[in-house]
Amino acid sequence: MQAAPLASTSGRPAIAFQSASTRNQGASTSHRSMQSALVPLVGRVPIGLVHGVSAWQQRHGPHADARAALIIPQAAAAASPGEEPQQGYGSRQGKQPAWKKRYSEDISQIKPLPVSRVGFQLPPTAPITWTFMITYLLLMLVVPIVALLSKASLTPPSLFISRAFEPVAVHAYFVSFSCALAAAAVNAVFGFLLAWVLVKYDFPGRKWIDAAVDLPFALPTSVAGLTLATVYSDETVLGRFLEAVGLPVVFTRLGVAMAMVFVSFPFVVRTMQPVIQEMQAEVEEAAYTLGATPWKAFTTVLLPPLLPPLLTGTALAFSRALGEFGSIVIISSNFAFKDLIAPVLIFQCLEQYDFMGATIIGTVLLGISLCIMLLVNWIQTLGQRFKNK
Repeated sequence: MQAAPLASTSGRPAIAFQSASTRNQGASTSHRSMQSALVPLVGRVPIGLVHGVSAWQQRHGPHADARAALIIPQAAAAASPGEEPQQGYGSRQGKQPAWKKRYSEDISQIKPLPVSRVGFQLPPTAPITWTFMITYLLLMLVVPIVALLSKASLTPPSLFISRAFEPVAVHAYFVSFSCALAAAAVNAVFGFLLAWVLVKYDFPGRKWIDAAVDLPFALPTSVAGLTLATVYSDETVLGRFLEAVGLPVVFTRLGVAMAMVFVSFPFVVRTMQPVIQEMQAEVEEAAYTLGATPWKAFTTVLLPPLLPPLLTGTALAFSRALGEFGSIVIISSNFAFKDLIAPVLIFQCLEQYDFMGATIIGTVLLGISLCIMLLVNWIQTLGQRFKNK
C-alpha cells in the first residue's frame, strides 16, 4: 500500500491512500502488492487508526471513500470484532465493487497464528508444585511400601512361605477378609439407602442425622471399640437378648464385623450423596410418563449412573474395614482360630519381638489388598467403557 503526502487546506501534510484509478496500470502486480500489504495488517490495526481515517474521510469528501475502501472495513472488523461498521467506514451505498469483494474474500480466508508453537508449557509455579507432590507421594506411600518389601525380600523363600501360610496366619487372613467383605456389603446397602433418604426427603432432624454420619471419622477407634463393647455386653438388655437368641456380639466374629461396619460406615454415604443430588428429576418423571413401573424406572434409569460411585464407596469401606485395629482389639477375644484378625496378629508378633513374622504377614496382607483394589478399579473401568458405548 503506497501513501503520499498531500497538501491540505491548512498547509499541513495529510496522508492519502493510493487512488483507485491507479489500479488500471499493472492490475495483477497491484493486486498482489496490495494483498501482501494487507496480510500483516489485518488483526493489528487499532481502532484509533480506524477512527482517524474516518475523520480524514469526512474531511476530504466522498472521493476518499474509494481510496480507503481497501483497508478500513477489515481494520474495523479486526479492531472491534462483533460490531457493525458505522457509516463512512469505507462502505458505499449501492452495489459493492467487484475488486472490493474479491479482496474481502481473500482476506477472510486468512487464519490467525496459534498463540504458541511450543506445545505443552508448564506454568511458572509448576516445578514447585510437582516437587511437593512427588515428595509427598514418596514419603507417604512409596518409601514405606518399598521399605516393607525390601525387608521381606531378605527372608529366604522357604521361610517366607512357611511363616506367611502357617495355619494361624491363614485363619487370620480368612477372618479379616470375610468380615471386611461382610461389612462392605452391609454398608453398600444401608449406606445407599441412607444417602437416598437424606437427599430426596426433608424431615425433622435431617441435618442432625447428616452431621452424625461423620461421627466415626472424628471418634477414636479405641473409643468406638469401648462403646460397642459396652452396648453389646452381657450386662445390658440388648446384649443379653442377642446372646439369648444365639447372636452374641462381644468376643465373636459378629462383633468384629460390627466394629468394621461402624468405622467404615460414612464412606458409602458421602460418596453417594453428591451423585444423587446431581441427578435430574426429569429423567425419572420421563420414565414414569413412558409407562415404567417404579422398580423398572429405578433399575433401568436411576441405578446405572449410581453404580460407579457405589462401587467406589464400597471399595473404600472395604479398605478401611480391612485395616481396622483399635476397635477390634477391644471388642474381640483375639484368640487364634476364633476371631483373631491379621492386623491384631501383626501386633502380637511385634509384642513378641518377632519383627520378621510381622513383616511377612504384613507383606501378604498388602499384596492381597492391592490385588483386590486393582480388581475393583478394573471393574470400574469396564463399567465406564460400557457406559460410553
